[in-house]
Amino acid sequence: MNEKVKKIIEFMDKNSIDAVLIAKNPNVYYISGASPLAGGYILITGESATLYVPELEYEMAKEESNIPVEKFKKMDEFYKALEGIKSLGIESSLPYGFIEELKKKANIKEFKKVDDVIRDMRIIKSEKEIKIIEKACEIADKAVMAAIEEITEGKKEREVAAKVEYLMKMNGAEKPAFDTIIASGYRSALPHGVASDKRIERGDLVVIDLGALYQHYNSDITRTIVVGSPNEKQKEIYEIVLEAQKKAVESAKPGITAKELDSIARNIIAEYGYGEYFNHSLGHGVGLEVHEWPRVSQYDETVLREGMVITIEPGIYIPKIGGVRIEDTILITKNGSKRLTKTERELI
Repeated sequence: MNEKVKKIIEFMDKNSIDAVLIAKNPNVYYISGASPLAGGYILITGESATLYVPELEYEMAKEESNIPVEKFKKMDEFYKALEGIKSLGIESSLPYGFIEELKKKANIKEFKKVDDVIRDMRIIKSEKEIKIIEKACEIADKAVMAAIEEITEGKKEREVAAKVEYLMKMNGAEKPAFDTIIASGYRSALPHGVASDKRIERGDLVVIDLGALYQHYNSDITRTIVVGSPNEKQKEIYEIVLEAQKKAVESAKPGITAKELDSIARNIIAEYGYGEYFNHSLGHGVGLEVHEWPRVSQYDETVLREGMVITIEPGIYIPKIGGVRIEDTILITKNGSKRLTKTERELI
């Protein structure tokens, strides 16, 4: 029995739960090492853990999984495995319709959330996980540099995105961690300005936000450049964001709360008079999901600990003028932090 399963069983014992059902794909992989494309379910009882998969996934799951694997042709076969269970631990993301089916076909009487125990395990990365994330960050760094080279006057944002996504795959990525953002000119003021058919113009601020998915783990990086020479306003907001980002990275260490770290960057931007233009949280956890715990925000009291991987990404977004964001994926170390994305930040 692996250590992750043991921790869940301990949680079950403390909370009077008969069994735990894991269905969310990243959690299935985290616990079993298998990633069935058509989905799968881990059922953990007081004595064992089993991965149930559709028949077409069975052979692959057997090769990948570090826990026993069973197959089913119809969901009714899977529901039979839950017979006799009265109290079932589930993830809060489980669809309502599926819960109703569990009530009806498996006769489950009580459901309890198990998100906390899984989150507490996943929030601290192992040495193996960190090495994989470092490789994902290395791929992302190469992609950012390629984007900077590709960005020229007249080129479509979507063309730049296509080139860097191809490069990430050629360097070992499974796929982009998320839809690549290449946001130029007025679109750079859109925090989620996914690459469009807009043509890049001279004088544009261009926000490049991308990440690579490598061996199931994600990276995340943002850089901002100007096509041609920056004007005074562009240089001003860039330097403010850079100061806030550097100070937050330097301040990230075990013992500080996510809320306190957010405030360090947010206060710098506010002191320069741009507080209203920083309209999102400072960052987020990165791992099997590109956005996971902790939420590095004004409202998150999570205490940072060694082994956490988070982003630091302050920004200033002025509608119709443009925006700047600078982001790194960082590792919380014993005495501070380490940047895992290493592309130069002084680009303007």
